[in-house]
Amino acid sequence: MSLTDYIYKRSALFKLILLISAIFAQNCSNDERLEGFRQPVLLEQKVYETNKKSQKLALGNPKNISSWTHSGGGSSHSLGNIAFSAEGKFSSHSKVKVGPKGSYSEPIVQNNQIFLMTPNGYVVVYNDKGQFLWELSIVPEGSRAKNDIYGGLAINKDKLAVTSSLGELLLISISKRRVDWRYDFKRPFRSAPIFHKGYIFGVTGDDIAVSFDVKGKLRWTKKGPQKNTKVFATVSPAALGNKVLFPFSGGSLVALNAVNGIEEWEINLENSNIGSASASLGDFASDPAVYGSTIFGVGAFGETFSATKSGKVLWRNNIQSSSRLIVSGNSAFYSSNNSLIGRLNAKNGKIVFLKEFTGKRWVKYHGPLLLQNKLLVLATDKNAYWFSPEDGRLLNKEKLGKKISSPPVVVNKRLMFVSEDGMLNILN
Repeated sequence: MSLTDYIYKRSALFKLILLISAIFAQNCSNDERLEGFRQPVLLEQKVYETNKKSQKLALGNPKNISSWTHSGGGSSHSLGNIAFSAEGKFSSHSKVKVGPKGSYSEPIVQNNQIFLMTPNGYVVVYNDKGQFLWELSIVPEGSRAKNDIYGGLAINKDKLAVTSSLGELLLISISKRRVDWRYDFKRPFRSAPIFHKGYIFGVTGDDIAVSFDVKGKLRWTKKGPQKNTKVFATVSPAALGNKVLFPFSGGSLVALNAVNGIEEWEINLENSNIGSASASLGDFASDPAVYGSTIFGVGAFGETFSATKSGKVLWRNNIQSSSRLIVSGNSAFYSSNNSLIGRLNAKNGKIVFLKEFTGKRWVKYHGPLLLQNKLLVLATDKNAYWFSPEDGRLLNKEKLGKKISSPPVVVNKRLMFVSEDGMLNILN
């Protein structure tokens, strides 16, 4: 195992240690405290003032999504207000076994077919009724890896691109149900690939941006900026016109020309949580999202920003999130693993509301999704939470039965995700 791979696999533990240290520092009794100035460590302990003038909500109309081709729906990762079967509730819930227990990448859906990557190294395909269609192993011949394989999927017509922790990028022909080609980088990929302008783009765990044509020719590579403080968040590049936006670990968003890989501009996350355990860390919490020509980026340790397609930063806000921003109308919505749900003014980044809804600290939250004018957050506490997008009020709480294992997707007014027991869940 290389040093890079070792660091990569230990990054989650490193992050956990940081959080435990922060919580321990905060929970010391008064008689154990030392003299001197104290700065809050956890972001949720800060007091945020809402921007009263921006509280009037204006959402875009719900739109039906008929396919989910990439992480975040498409290559730009922009979702908006998604049409759903009902407002603030589920009417049905079906399940089907698709693989072993473990973590799953985000499902991909096209032509009523659901594509999944299993922890034991298979691409499995089901129809939207939960019926098995076919499967294909992505484990290279001679590999001893059998479990805890991770990566991501992207689809473009008859081609399915796959990145994996085994260090490969490969292309599958859907109609022929075979691997067309595979390229071994001998280093793990940390996120799903994207299709853009007829080419395939991805980023490795040690921050190398790559581009292929559909025939398997490596077009170019680009090494990302070298930073000493990074946690290797799992985020994908985003498409924007003739550019591809690469979120490198360490907090650099770099725009590369899609044709030749030449750098056009760079935006760096700023972490102003001076005195906190995470002050020196910078990384993206989720895929950058492009709405129209406006870019939204979310840092894992204390910054969210908006920028133009030319790389000019429009606003920055020192808030922590674990999700991509969902933008609709005049608002941007987000959640954090600190049990916070928030709404920003999309034009200036001012906080409209920021509310804690469970008080649970060791829970991972997926979302929000804006479904039929309501906000939905799925959590590893086995619950689904529905909120008002206007003021963040908790409207409904529903039990999921099992912990969610994959990010959720919504296609044709159906919500889909994989739970920890390897079950594909389909909800209306």
